[in-house]
Amino acid sequence: MALDLIPASDADPARARHDPSLLRVRRGIYVDRAAAEALTHEARHVLRVRAVAAARPDAIFARESALALAGAPHGRPSDVFTIGDPNMPGVLAGVRNSHVAVADADIVREDGIARCTPAYALAHLARVGRQVDAVSALDWALRLEVVTKDEVTDALGRQGPRGRRRAAWAIGFADPLAGSVGESWSRVAIHRVGAPPPQLQVRVLTRLGARFPDFLWERPGRRPLGGEFDGAWKYGVIADANGVQPVDAVIEEKRRDDALREHIDTLHWMWDAAQRPLMLGRLLAAHDVPVRSALLPGW
Repeated sequence: MALDLIPASDADPARARHDPSLLRVRRGIYVDRAAAEALTHEARHVLRVRAVAAARPDAIFARESALALAGAPHGRPSDVFTIGDPNMPGVLAGVRNSHVAVADADIVREDGIARCTPAYALAHLARVGRQVDAVSALDWALRLEVVTKDEVTDALGRQGPRGRRRAAWAIGFADPLAGSVGESWSRVAIHRVGAPPPQLQVRVLTRLGARFPDFLWERPGRRPLGGEFDGAWKYGVIADANGVQPVDAVIEEKRRDDALREHIDTLHWMWDAAQRPLMLGRLLAAHDVPVRSALLPGW
């Protein structure tokens, strides 16, 4: 649920500045502190975008900020991104503005806030943003059928030349079978260590039913290797989906993983490895998946 923005004009401005129950989002705009501090990082960015929109009703939000408004993964941007305002400085008060004009067809308006379409924002992020953020957002958008690759490629053609090659790579690399941001980060890490591209979500029939490992590598002369990204939230999600306690979800998932190991070998990793390609590369190499001795370049 969106927090109510509290303009300083609705209260005594001096009191608002010193009221410990209020949190300043930007100049003249406050929110309830306790509620704001309970938000996820992603929700906090949306809050900052809404505060900018309240101060600048004509703003058009771009890149990560447009994707945040669309509910897409968008990394952890430190700035709010806007586009199309020739009178706005390039950087001011935590807002980065691009002076590039945007066609009406590449803009959507929702709840009184204008933002670039998902296809345009994805292409923009893929041109100038981080590789892992672009791939995560593209994987999400393809998985939920928010966009097609052709639509993102078309949007890319309406943007400047900077970063087009790497954007084209990210669009081609994106895969709707990636099931989470952690899996997307892992896919980029796997690419950067030069490991063979894994198959995604391959069906393996076990005595406890079908399992779909996040990743699967065939290894000549050995059983296949299944790879699983285990985010800290994984067992809570499983528990919620099945109406059980997290500890019971852990036990059940362990039983299912044991059944999977009757057919393939398995390797589990968490965020530390997904964020450190060399660490993930060492884990893969220890399981006879070939990797390079040096990282391929990232963005």
